[in-house]
Amino acid sequence: MYDYSKIIDQSIGYLVGRLSRAIIKRLSKKFQDAGIDVSYEQWSILVHLYRQDGLSQQALARTAVKNKAAVTRLLNGLEKKNIVLRIPDQNDKRSNLIYLTNKAKELKPHLVGFVEEMLEEAEQGIDPDEMTRCRATINNIFANFDRLNNPVLPEK
Repeated sequence: MYDYSKIIDQSIGYLVGRLSRAIIKRLSKKFQDAGIDVSYEQWSILVHLYRQDGLSQQALARTAVKNKAAVTRLLNGLEKKNIVLRIPDQNDKRSNLIYLTNKAKELKPHLVGFVEEMLEEAEQGIDPDEMTRCRATINNIFANFDRLNNPVLPEK
């Protein structure tokens, strides 16, 4: 017999996945209600470009923890909406650098504002120290999986 409480109710993977879906639903609704045609997945790319414009697709995939095909699909959608531009990398013609358009820059305060609002909603009634510990724990769990998923190969 399986202990379903362990693999569901107490599973950090299940709980974080459930939380992630709730965040996606809430933020998507905020964007939609404001008439902003950006999906949560597209936001997950934009936020990294807001931090550092002109990243390569490969760097975006690594930073956003998404595969290259998913990043390409998301960038295609953002490009069609005139939110990003792909510019060939002068140092590596096989690579494109991704830049924000003026439209993306105009959307930034709105998108960031909705995210900040949603994060405040998420933290209502939770002790700030508890939130700090929660973030640290989640980051440590991520680091464990990152290390396991991306092992450092020995040098030859």
